[in-house]
Amino acid sequence: MSLLLQIKLALFDAPLSIRLIRLKSIQWAMIYCMAAVAIFGLFSWLMLANQQTIKESLLSYFFPQSWHEISEKLANFLFESQAKTVISNLILSGSLVMASIFLFPIKEKYSAIFEKEARFNNGETDEFPLIYQAWEEAKLFLLYLTAQSVILWFGYYPYQWSHWLSISLSYLFLFFTFGLDFISPTLQRHRTQYTVIIKLMFRKPLVPLLFGLLFSLPAILLSRVVFSYQQLTLIEISSILFLTNVIFLTLAVPAGTYVASRMFSSIDEMLPPRKRSVIWGYSIMSILLVLGLTLHSRLIMSLHHKSQLLKAEYSLDWSSIEYEVPSFSELAEGQAFSQLSFDMVVDNPTEFDIEIETSQLFIEQKQTVIATIDLTGFELPAGESRRITMKLDSNSDLSNVSNFANILDGWRVDMHLQVSPGIPLIINVVSP
Repeated sequence: MSLLLQIKLALFDAPLSIRLIRLKSIQWAMIYCMAAVAIFGLFSWLMLANQQTIKESLLSYFFPQSWHEISEKLANFLFESQAKTVISNLILSGSLVMASIFLFPIKEKYSAIFEKEARFNNGETDEFPLIYQAWEEAKLFLLYLTAQSVILWFGYYPYQWSHWLSISLSYLFLFFTFGLDFISPTLQRHRTQYTVIIKLMFRKPLVPLLFGLLFSLPAILLSRVVFSYQQLTLIEISSILFLTNVIFLTLAVPAGTYVASRMFSSIDEMLPPRKRSVIWGYSIMSILLVLGLTLHSRLIMSLHHKSQLLKAEYSLDWSSIEYEVPSFSELAEGQAFSQLSFDMVVDNPTEFDIEIETSQLFIEQKQTVIATIDLTGFELPAGESRRITMKLDSNSDLSNVSNFANILDGWRVDMHLQVSPGIPLIINVVSP
């Protein structure tokens, strides 16, 4: 199948095939749609009704009650570090997973009825045993977890390349899984394994990608709108996108059945993947899944250990202060390096260890960096007190300070704590 035919099949023939729906298919479309609304609606209602409880439970685990107003910003780290596009694509992919888990039997019946009424010449159905189908769906779910953990991990890094890489991967994964999820049921119904289906999708990648783009585009555009309303919580946004996406999931079933019917000739011409290739594929997926879960677990634990910094008690030994200030000539030139050290007694009353690596303070005026201060890290076991020597090395560029009339305006101080190598947790100390 040429590239032009792939584009035509996904963007033109697939949506037009919906006109082939007949009475019984319409009935099953309504059943699928109502079931999806019921499941997504129940899930959304439970989350909305208990969102305050959920938030309070998370905050109570990480922070004391008196710190909730401040620490809420820290608890949102996992959300705020990601591009909104990645989060919205994650929500839409999540709706696909929920539909696959809870609506698979209805989707299968709906697709089979449409295939019969549209008179697609695909031969006799030859279903896999139910246990085998469940195992295939479980492997697909593990693939979803693996890909999302990799995408989110790239999104944590504060670099331009990682930002765009996570966005690009989230779009590709959303489109590909959307196409795979609605094209594969018909092929499976005629005894085609997922390994063969995925090989076919990679051989003709424009079909699943463009199919997924077409049917997920309305929800993507809607997500841009709902994410612009800052008063909406993540749970409310997820509920809106889940319920809206029901319409396009319902329409995608007959369209995916049509596309699959057109691809049977390609299946017949293709050899199953070699056993060695399948083993390599599953091995790589397993390694990435374990690595992703390990890294995310360590990230959450690191965030938890650093949150104990807010609960500690501090007392400064004023007699221990030592400092080195820049010379007058350095100040006149604008560039200055200074050092400050002092001893501080830190009491950790919590049941968790405090672990702080070397961190930095960034001092800005009107979005221009004026100074950076390096703070030495320390560790403090649970329930212990320790005298810690703090060393602050500061590099300043006073030439960037705005004119004297506005010298008090626009100052901002951020502390960057390293929760994982290269991944900062940013705590705003002073805002403009």
